[in-house]
Amino acid sequence: MLQCAIDAILIMRISKIRSFLLSLTLLFSFLFVPAIQVQALDLELSQLELVKCETADPASQQPKGYRSGCYILEGEVKSDAKSTIKDVDVFAFIYDASGEEVLPNRPRIGSISNVPVGKSLFSVRVPIPSFAVPPFTIKKAKAKVAIPVPTISRDPSEEDILPLERGIEG
Repeated sequence: MLQCAIDAILIMRISKIRSFLLSLTLLFSFLFVPAIQVQALDLELSQLELVKCETADPASQQPKGYRSGCYILEGEVKSDAKSTIKDVDVFAFIYDASGEEVLPNRPRIGSISNVPVGKSLFSVRVPIPSFAVPPFTIKKAKAKVAIPVPTISRDPSEEDILPLERGIEG
């Protein structure tokens, strides 16, 4: 019986020592391993234009009582990345004819799902409040992606996504 108690105490001490050594190893690995630099890759946007959605586009139809008009931000994006980028966020400040910001406190206006290397055309659907008066001015437009980006695999069908995220037809 005494031998069993001694063995149990010995096993507990060994596991405490193991835990301590593991913690110490992890601590030193974080201290002495150089930090990985995660930088955001800036993409160049050009030829930006905000156009009204066509009524033939089924996703442009707003529910009854919805107080915004459908517009599409079209333009060209230039990527210097080594391969296609899956998710890119588009940021911009949009102003109406009176100089008022159309989407205050909301600089992220949408995302581009796949951006190939080089120059390519893109379009992002943007809900513009009905009280905003055209013509619209786009300022400080940029596209950004963080590297690495955790991604969520999506169902390729458009059944489970919001109307503003659906493909633009027309």
